[in-house]
Amino acid sequence: MSLIGPRCHAIGMLASGMLFEELVPEYHQRHIMRPGLSGLAQIRGWRGPTTRRGEARARIMCDLYYVSNYSFKLDMQILVATLRSEIGRGTGF
Repeated sequence: MSLIGPRCHAIGMLASGMLFEELVPEYHQRHIMRPGLSGLAQIRGWRGPTTRRGEARARIMCDLYYVSNYSFKLDMQILVATLRSEIGRGTGF
């Protein structure tokens, strides 16, 4: 596991009765990178249980964007945003 990267999902995750991989056909591309403790989806507010299709899609699209645009700079931006969120609000990952 990395510090920054797409968060792990349990196998067979559902949103409104649909598997995540059915919602977004490119879903498995997010597994190219090691999962992280924090990621782009988390700093954008897409964390916790996801039961609605739109929320699941948004979370997955953030992960796919991260995988496609990975850079040290992006990792640092996510890390700073995570620390700022945790210190400021303490809402958890």
